[in-house]
Amino acid sequence: MKKLYPETRQKIRSYTNDVEININILNGVGIDITKDGFFKVRPDERTPSCKIYKDGSFHDFGSGEHYSDIVSLFYDGYHAFNSLPETMEWLCQELNIQWEVM
Repeated sequence: MKKLYPETRQKIRSYTNDVEININILNGVGIDITKDGFFKVRPDERTPSCKIYKDGSFHDFGSGEHYSDIVSLFYDGYHAFNSLPETMEWLCQELNIQWEVM
């Protein structure tokens, strides 16, 4: 599958390869993260099943999915947005990255 918006996605990835930035973004949408990097990706979970890694990727032990970046986590995993451009636009606003959807 062809990657959409590769330059912008790489820019988002370069901003979010810092774990603290990812934690701030997740905290900003109401997701609490444990000291060891785990959090609940589904509202009905009793225990956190998703882990954030130091390289900016995420692993959901509940589904077995690995998300290479926060774009994938929000769009493919968390289903927080209806479209990939909407996901990326929101992240660009959060990270102060200028981007116009074409």
